[in-house]
Amino acid sequence: MASFSAASPPDLLLAATPEEDDGSQRGLLRTAWDFSFRMVLQYIKNSYKDDPFRTFLEVCLIGFIIWYMTKQKYNIGNNEIELSEKEIDELVDDWKPEPLVPELTDFERETLDKAALLDGPNGTKVRLASGNGKALLNFASYNFLGFIDNPDFEKRAIETLRKYGVGSCGPPGFYGTLDVHMELEKHLAAFVGHSAAILYSQAFTTILSVIPCFSKRGDIIVADEAVNFSLQQAIALSRSKVYWYKHNDMADLERVLQDVNKQLTGRRGKNALPRKFIVTEGLFHNTGDISPLKNLVELKHRYKFRIILD
Repeated sequence: MASFSAASPPDLLLAATPEEDDGSQRGLLRTAWDFSFRMVLQYIKNSYKDDPFRTFLEVCLIGFIIWYMTKQKYNIGNNEIELSEKEIDELVDDWKPEPLVPELTDFERETLDKAALLDGPNGTKVRLASGNGKALLNFASYNFLGFIDNPDFEKRAIETLRKYGVGSCGPPGFYGTLDVHMELEKHLAAFVGHSAAILYSQAFTTILSVIPCFSKRGDIIVADEAVNFSLQQAIALSRSKVYWYKHNDMADLERVLQDVNKQLTGRRGKNALPRKFIVTEGLFHNTGDISPLKNLVELKHRYKFRIILD
């Protein structure tokens, strides 16, 4: 029997030489670079066609990044200046601090010199230290009813201070409400003929709380143009629609109320029936005038408004 021997097949995987490996890497890099460059050019063309300002902004941004990365960095540690003891002493001697309070002008000094100096307690009647001892009627005080110099009130105030201290030292909703506060609220409510009343510790905060509480965005406020600053701030905080009428002019107030009701006629939707308020003062802080409350109440009923009276 004849026997045959098969020759081993030749090796088909040949190792690449270093020169061939470098050539293939360069080809791949060149292909990647060409592809990236074409993509960038295509992006620039499309973006320029659609929005040239965007291309300009991106070029400026790239230029800024390159400038920021290549600019010389500022190192604060290299700019320190060392002073000798002599130089430090000279700088200290030359330094003149500015006064905490600036010098008074001639007008301010004259105004201060003319200020009245009281000799004794501040009440409805006072005596001036520069006067002849004669009692004068005091119109520059909030002590309208003479509570400060009333001996009965002074006695009760001393008793109350000894029992409750100087103040409540806390907000009303937390621990600042005392039994005397609740008693006073009941007396005030009974005096004005209502079911309840609320006390505030300061007049300014009272109206700042009341007006924004009742009048909201979309509601209407018709206000006297001479109301005080606290009322102006409260009206602004309410974000309501505001109309102004001439000071204590009931004819102008009626005109504004008529215009407001005409604007609301036929109105539909969520704000078809907004809340409407007349805001004014009983005794005007800025002018000293008294509001004609009888006429205000008459107009309020006629045109279906509510009154907020400070």
